[in-house]
Amino acid sequence: METMRAQRLQPGVGTGGRGTLRALRPGVTGHTQGYGRVNVVEALQEFWQMKQSRGADLKNGALVVYEMVPSNSPPYVCYVTLPGGSCFGSFQFCPTKAEARRSAAKIALMNSVFNEHPSRRITDEFIEKSVSEALASFNGNREEADNPNTGIGAFRFMLESNKGKSMLEFQVRFRLLPWL
Repeated sequence: METMRAQRLQPGVGTGGRGTLRALRPGVTGHTQGYGRVNVVEALQEFWQMKQSRGADLKNGALVVYEMVPSNSPPYVCYVTLPGGSCFGSFQFCPTKAEARRSAAKIALMNSVFNEHPSRRITDEFIEKSVSEALASFNGNREEADNPNTGIGAFRFMLESNKGKSMLEFQVRFRLLPWL
């Protein structure tokens, strides 16, 4: 099982040999420990530093923040907050604090890389398809989609105002709206 997990983290394994991780972020795969295993804590930090160096608007810089849930015994739980605002927690039983940190970093790195894929960007085509699906689901008409005072019109407006961003960035912003 451990070998299988390590293989899933290797570039190109489990992706039909296409090397998704390497293709999306060359350099992230340079951090390994031991026999080809990715050091996810370092890789996650480097991912966000590369993102910042390529012009990403990160208000607090590329700092990745880890927080441990206070505990004197296993299982240990860790949360990682990314510069974009997303937060991920350790997702498996962690017998050590270091393992909890790696677990949180692993899920955060997978989500970060996945959301960099061009298919996860909000484009004109994506907006048209999403609005059309919403109209079909609610038996709406095209006029509703152009009126920002309707639910579907507001949905379209929100998508258009986030054009070019990833779905993760959109979801984080959308979730924070009630607190603004």
